[in-house]
Amino acid sequence: MNTLHSRPEGASTLFLSNFAILPDLWCGGTVSKKKNGTWDQFLRIVQLVGVSMDNALRLLAVSLLLGSVAFCQTAQETTKLQHQRFETNLAGGTSLRLHLHEGDFRVVGSDAEKISIHVDGKNVEQAKKIKIQVTRSDGAVDLKLSHVPKNELQVTIEIPKSTNLYARMRGGDLSVEGVAGDKDLELTGGDLTIQVGSPEDYAHVDLSVRFGDVNGTQFGDPKGWLGNSVRKDGKGKYRLHAHVMAGDLVLKS
Repeated sequence: MNTLHSRPEGASTLFLSNFAILPDLWCGGTVSKKKNGTWDQFLRIVQLVGVSMDNALRLLAVSLLLGSVAFCQTAQETTKLQHQRFETNLAGGTSLRLHLHEGDFRVVGSDAEKISIHVDGKNVEQAKKIKIQVTRSDGAVDLKLSHVPKNELQVTIEIPKSTNLYARMRGGDLSVEGVAGDKDLELTGGDLTIQVGSPEDYAHVDLSVRFGDVNGTQFGDPKGWLGNSVRKDGKGKYRLHAHVMAGDLVLKS
């Protein structure tokens, strides 16, 4: 068996202690997404401890297979949104799950591969109460915002345009614009506004309001006596599900 050089004492401990770099190599499920700097760091560790490359890669593969959930479920929290933006990386095409309590939220698609959150309004100083939690797991990111002031404050969440967006919100106003991926949106009470773009982009559309109205005829006239609903299948590639329990669902082109 070929080694790069003789193995120093404690090599196994040193090798394992550097497994903190593995989430950067594999989170998302494909080695092709690895960062070059992190991969180079991994190679330097292999050279330093003197294990063979074959054994190093075997250990890497087994560790990722058995511990992928533990490696990829990283979480971060932040506050102080009143003074600065919150930003974190998000690759285009990723599934993003938004968990929102109450407030006024705008979700806006952008060309940048990141999540960027900022606030506007008369009560900007109250944004210090906002809690932001990001949890990453295989193929998806969960973003939770809580303790958001209800009055005179709007939270804007910028995400990549091609994000597959899932959102659940308890109360308030939620608008989504410039997001071209799948959309699965539900609001308990308040108004939900969606920029849908071209109707031809969708394979399946399922829209409904329990107590309120669907405003917009891009997918046909809403039907129903108590509440409104629209369902349509097409030849596009995206899916759109939107439901409001009490309030209005507004569609914009």
